[in-house]
Order: sequence, then C-alpha cells, then structure tokens
Amino acid sequence: MNKRNLPHIITFLAFAIFIVLGLACASTPMVPVELSANYRGFLSQPAGNERVIDTVYVRGSTSFVCRDPQHNITSTQVLGSTYQVREDSGFQSHKDEAVFGQLLNEAKRQYPNEKIDVKNAKTGGHIPTNARHEVYTESVSRRDDGSLASVERMRPIWDCFLYYSADVITTEPWPQPVAHSETFQVPGATRADNYRNAYFWVQDNTTRRRLSGIEGNIDLGQIRGTVTTSARADQTYRIISDFTVRVFDARIEINFSEAVLRRIDIDTGKITGDPEPIFLQSIADAAASELLDFSTALRSHIMASQ
Repeated sequence: MNKRNLPHIITFLAFAIFIVLGLACASTPMVPVELSANYRGFLSQPAGNERVIDTVYVRGSTSFVCRDPQHNITSTQVLGSTYQVREDSGFQSHKDEAVFGQLLNEAKRQYPNEKIDVKNAKTGGHIPTNARHEVYTESVSRRDDGSLASVERMRPIWDCFLYYSADVITTEPWPQPVAHSETFQVPGATRADNYRNAYFWVQDNTTRRRLSGIEGNIDLGQIRGTVTTSARADQTYRIISDFTVRVFDARIEINFSEAVLRRIDIDTGKITGDPEPIFLQSIADAAASELLDFSTALRSHIMASQ
C-alpha cells in the first residue's frame, strides 16, 4: 500500500462510516410519547364547582445554559407536550409525569387536611442560577478596508432551571363569614371600672395576641383595635379582624368585624397581596376559635377583677 494514499483512505472510510450511521439513524422508526390519561387532567382548566384557592410551584431538576433568563419557553419545554423517541428504546412513561406528581405533592403538603387537586399545570419560566461570564468571538468589520476581524467579547450566562406551576382547586363550598360579638353583664361595676379593666387587659395582651392600632376613648366608653392571628401552623396566612369594646355601667359589649385573610410570602415572611375572604372551612374554623378565645379571655378577666 502506498503510504502517501493512507490519509485519503482513512478520510474516505471515516466519511463512509458517518454516512452509514446517519442512514441507520434516519431509518430507525420514531414513536411518539404522549401523556397518559391519568395525567391529562392536570392540564385542564377548573370547571363546574371547582374553584382556585392557591398556586403551587416546583423547580425542575435539570439545568441548561441560558444567555437570556427572560427568553420564551420553547415548544419542547411546554409541560405535557408530546415528543419522539426511537422505537427500539422500549416503553417510556412521559418525562413530565414526575413533575405533575411533584406539583400534587406540594399542594397536599400545603393543604394536608383539605380535599384538593391541581389543574392548569404549566411551565412557568426559568430560574437563573450561577451567574457568570463567558468569552466569545465576534467578527467585526475593519474601518480601513472593510475586511472582517475576530475580536473576543464577554457576555453573561446562567445555569437555568425550569419552574412549573399549577392551580390548587377544591370543590368545598365557600365558608360562612367569620365574625363574633357578645354582651355580658358585670353586676355592680361602673362604666369607669369596666373601661379601666378592659383597657389594661388589651394593653397587657398587645404582643401575645398581636393587637395593633389600639385607640381608647374614655369619654365614648370604647376601645378599638385590630387583632391578627395565624390560621395555620405553617404560618402561611394571617387572619385580621377589627374589634370594638364598648363599656357601660354593669355591662360590656365586644364586637369583631368580619375577618379577612392575608397571604404570607414564604421567602420573606411578610404579608403580601390584598385582603381576601376566608376561602376554606378549616381556616374559618381556626379564625372563629381565635376570636372566641379573645372574647372569652377578656370577659374572664373583667369578671375576675370585680
């Protein structure tokens, strides 16, 4: 064999192998992987007596390099979309079925005692992490003769994770509004006695019962303020109600306005969003219990002070 022809022979063989492999891959049948029927409901919209009470989020487990963390979701990143695999790869469940399971588990974690489900699941966007810069080469035109020259530049890149969201839905009816009022007799007590005892109790309980905006007016015989309480052990909601204590000779009235719910940002621990009606019976029951406990404790203190 002529050694001078050896490089040409090697090149030809490599090219031939590449062509053969390419034709083999091109001729391998592809089959679609579709979402199974058990999971298609996750993509549907709430209907009938279903109502949305919250939204849950989970992060994908695989990162990819992105140069624009705000870029649009591609067709292959749409949750639940059909994709192709080689026929000889065997049966495969849809890759997004695990994500639906994670969304449902997150909803159940946040609402462990309620009958809930998740719907309207979708790819929400990207979570950029590990910000850094990369060097790339760009061709630019020379000023003098118009020829191109390569220059090195830097641009930011991230490791991006997809995040997914789903609406938490329930078929539970709306609970009744939560409020409370009571009137009780304080035999032998003057209006001034009742005001003093009630006002001191409110002041002493400001921190423990998270009272705010306390305003006392002895001339009007009333004490006003706002009580804030946690409706759940995980501290994800606050229940807020305005209260008014009116004092008279031998009698006291306690009134709480209709309680409203405020959501808590899990990351910052701060109240977020606008006040909204209480949307679950379990939260309504907890709120009613707190208002009743407030009223009972104040009444007990007044009666014990006589």
